[in-house]
Amino acid sequence: MCEMVSEVAVRNDLVVDLNLVRCDTFGMSTIPIRREEITTEWLTAMLASAGECVISGLHLETMTGYNPELSQLFRVRIDYAVRTEAHPVVVIAKIPPVDGFVRLRESKFGPYASELGCYRLLEEFQGGSIARMYGAVEDLEEETASFVFEDLGVFPEGQKYARIDLDVAKSTLDFMATFHARYWRDDSLEGKSWIRDDDWAFLFNQDPLGSATGWQVIKDDDRFDKSGGLVVAGEYLGARLTDLRDAMRSRPRTLTHNDFHQGNVLLRETPIGQQPVIIDWQMPAYSGGTNDLAKFMMTAVPFEILAEHETALVARYAESLKTNGVTGYSFEECWRDYRRAQVATFGNYAISCYETSADGGLIESSGDSTHAVIKALTLADPAELKKFLP
Repeated sequence: MCEMVSEVAVRNDLVVDLNLVRCDTFGMSTIPIRREEITTEWLTAMLASAGECVISGLHLETMTGYNPELSQLFRVRIDYAVRTEAHPVVVIAKIPPVDGFVRLRESKFGPYASELGCYRLLEEFQGGSIARMYGAVEDLEEETASFVFEDLGVFPEGQKYARIDLDVAKSTLDFMATFHARYWRDDSLEGKSWIRDDDWAFLFNQDPLGSATGWQVIKDDDRFDKSGGLVVAGEYLGARLTDLRDAMRSRPRTLTHNDFHQGNVLLRETPIGQQPVIIDWQMPAYSGGTNDLAKFMMTAVPFEILAEHETALVARYAESLKTNGVTGYSFEECWRDYRRAQVATFGNYAISCYETSADGGLIESSGDSTHAVIKALTLADPAELKKFLP
C-alpha cells in the first residue's frame, strides 16, 4: 500500500520536501532495509574483516531499539560451514527502516553518516570501549548505512539499563577523557561533513523558549522534589539560555558523543571485571567535553553515588584529561563548565518532557533520563549555580 504525501516538514532550520510517494515497501535503497535482506551472502561480505568464512544459516531475533524510526535492530545467530576463531557466532545487524518516507526524512539529519564517521575515526577503541564494527555498507544517494556490530549480550530479565557502580563510573570517565583529549582543540573536525557544531549541540538546536514551558510542567508536578539547584536552573530556562549558549562557546572544543545517556552505556565482561562500552555514535559534535560529562553524570550515575562522589568524579575526569596531554584547563574551569552543561542538559530534556492533551492542557510525559536529570540538579548548590550562570 502506498499513499501520496504532499507537505513540507520543517525541523529546526532544515526543510525537507515530502512531496513524494510514501510506501512501506519502498525499494530504491541499495543497502539492506528489510529483515529478509540480511542474507548469508551479505553477512559473509560484512564479516570479511575477520577473514574468509562460509555461512550456512542465520537465525534472526528482532530487538527493540530506543528509536525504531531510525533503525531496525536484529540479533543474528550464525551457523558456519567454515569459520575461524575470529568469526563471531552472534552479531547485531543495524539497518535503516523499511518505510522510504521515514528513512529519507531521518537520513537528512545525518545519523547514518555520523555513526559511520565516528566508527572510522575511533577504530582503535573498537573491541574495547566501543563495540567492534565488523562491516558497514552505505547508500550514498540516500545518505543511509547498514552496520554489523559485535553482540555485547543481554541484560538480566527485568533490567532495563546497565548497572553503573562507582568503578564503572570511573572507567567510563577515563574513556571519555581519553577520546576527548585525543581530539582536544582539533579544528580539523570542523571540516567533517558528518559532525555537528557547538551551537547545534546546545539544546540540539531546539527553541530555548520551549524549556520554560517544560519547567512549568515539572514545577507543577508533585512527584518532583524542587530543592537545591533545581529551582535556580528551572527559573533560568527560556530566553536566557541564549546567554548560556554564548558563554559556553568559550569552552575548549573536542569530539563529543553528544548523547551520553544511560541507555547508550553497555558493559563488557573482561578478566578484570565489567568495562563500559559506549554505543550509538549518531549525534557527534565538535563541542565542549562537559556536554558528555554532564549527561553521563546526570542520567547514568546512580543518584546515591552521585550524591557522595560528584566532585571527586568530575575531578577524575579533569585529571584524566591532563594525564592524556590536555593543558591549560583547570579543575575549576571544568567544574564551572560542568555546572553550566547541567543546566543546558536540563533545558534540553525540559523541552521534550510534556505533551498537549486533547483539551489543550499540558501533560508531563518524561522518561527515566528526564527524571534522573531533574533529581541530579537537587544536589547543586543554588548560590554556586547562580554565580556560574551568565
